[in-house]
Amino acid sequence: MERKLKKYGVKNANDYIDYYSEYLDDLVENGMSETAAVAEIGGVKKVLLEILSDENVVIPQAGKRTMGIFFLMLGLPLWGPIAAAIYIIFLAIIFALLVSALAFIVAGLWTFIGSFIVVFKSGIWYAGVQLGISMMLLGLGITFEQLFVATSSGLYKSSKNIFQKIHTEVE
Repeated sequence: MERKLKKYGVKNANDYIDYYSEYLDDLVENGMSETAAVAEIGGVKKVLLEILSDENVVIPQAGKRTMGIFFLMLGLPLWGPIAAAIYIIFLAIIFALLVSALAFIVAGLWTFIGSFIVVFKSGIWYAGVQLGISMMLLGLGITFEQLFVATSSGLYKSSKNIFQKIHTEVE
């Protein structure tokens, strides 16, 4: 309900949430079950309509929002390319992490397989060193793969949040 009130721009949403929360608590204390208490007040949509129809509700003026959008569009030629460049830099970092992870894993597997061949050609000591190097390369590959997953999911979540905020601002 808090998200819906903020979506409609109700400034004193916390007052209404506190009131209805206290009202529900009183109903539950008087012996009513939680589902029955929620059914008595009519659910989230009915409460939302009651709050929006209340004369004490504070809804911001649309003029400020329009001016904000106007100044945002006016500044687009300045901040648009900067934002796009920052986003592309993050994508390049993610791509570099992916390529590095694949390179380390392929090199680690290649030297791991090669260490078994080295046993017969050069001896067990050289094979042990090569096996250690292959384990180090595989470890680096796994580390870079985890960095790739973390950064790509972080970029995805932040992009999703930004676009959701833009979408709710426009509506």
